[in-house]
Amino acid sequence: MKLYEYYNISDPALSGCYGDFWQVQTFTPREAHTIKKVALRMYRLGVPGTITVGIRATDVDGLPTGEDLCSGESNGDTLPTAYAGEDREITLGDGAALGEDTRYAIVSRALMGNASNYVRWRWAPTACYSRGQHTLSTAGGVTWEVDDPRDLIFFEYGE
Repeated sequence: MKLYEYYNISDPALSGCYGDFWQVQTFTPREAHTIKKVALRMYRLGVPGTITVGIRATDVDGLPTGEDLCSGESNGDTLPTAYAGEDREITLGDGAALGEDTRYAIVSRALMGNASNYVRWRWAPTACYSRGQHTLSTAGGVTWEVDDPRDLIFFEYGE
């Protein structure tokens, strides 16, 4: 498996993920491939339950659209509680074919979490990943907003 797109810059900050509060990092592959897994730098507070991560297409504004092209889950309750977190790998089933120079979204949610039990996805306060952006939803994926100038730490793998 090959590492394709990633963002791994100094990360003194974080974004919470729970209930209807979803976190997204968009990315644009430099070459076509089938995405198979992602790794997201995360830690937890309390017991957030299952983390679901999906890959979605984006609209002309770079916001997630439609259903997951592929998805996977991880037990958020097993994330470390230390601020440093870990690069949690999440396998995306059979994956999805991604096109070259087409923007996609990594959509993370912890639906069973709440304001006291949630996942924190680490980010840097300056946008350094020029092929995507941090986006979020406070409405369970019904509406989206860009959160500039930030990028969430991610690694995207495929074949």
